[in-house]
Amino acid sequence: MVRKYDPEKIPSVYNLSDAPVAKEEPGFEQVVFRGVDQMVGMTTIGPEREDKPQHTHPWEQTTIVIEGEVDFLVDGERVSLGAHDAVEIPPDVPHASRAVASEPARLLAFWPLREDRLDETEYQTEFDV
Repeated sequence: MVRKYDPEKIPSVYNLSDAPVAKEEPGFEQVVFRGVDQMVGMTTIGPEREDKPQHTHPWEQTTIVIEGEVDFLVDGERVSLGAHDAVEIPPDVPHASRAVASEPARLLAFWPLREDRLDETEYQTEFDV
């Protein structure tokens, strides 16, 4: 079961700067960290990233911009976000993002536990993935 964890290894602390990169392409890098019922992706989006088409997934997503500026296209509506701004994206709503300044933006995306991304958290020893 994906929710089982080793209580002997709790609390578990990881520096996400040292976590293995889960997704990487020019201007985009993401690491993923999980809990028992939730996940977070720490993403850096650079100005060199090409615009991507909107995508959907059956999970709710809450995103908080930590630094920089990001444009989100959410269900056809463009919203600009700066540091500490948050956006809620319901399940199955089309969305995409891009950095809008010459500096990279860093954001955190929160999801419920996604079995399609569990392999990206194999570095976490408290879970038997």
